[in-house]
Amino acid sequence: MPVPIPALTPSERQLLGHLALADFPHPDAEPKSAAARGLDDCRLRADIEELSRTRQVTVLEGRLSITELGIVAYLAAERDELEAALVDVSALADKLQRQDPVSAVPHSLRQLAQGAWTLDQALAHLDRA
Repeated sequence: MPVPIPALTPSERQLLGHLALADFPHPDAEPKSAAARGLDDCRLRADIEELSRTRQVTVLEGRLSITELGIVAYLAAERDELEAALVDVSALADKLQRQDPVSAVPHSLRQLAQGAWTLDQALAHLDRA
């Protein structure tokens, strides 16, 4: 049975991103640790509470750690953001194609965004055009 992947707020995603790199002290144990990472102390405490409740973060002996579910949720959020950016690139390619149907740029851009071509292939297509 698949486990639902929780949606993340921007601040939860930021916290999980830091924890994906390394555990760090809970703000009660070391208050300056959060500030050094650019995390808002008030928001951080609420995020820790929520992410602990949803089992994405654990607090043990004054240290915060990401769980497997937290890693999955973080990577899913990263994937979704990248996917949205590629959709935007494809939409831009469509608009460019309508403006200049003869240009090789939109086709190369779309192929690259869809993963059909590597950057080298897209650049080679532009060089041939």
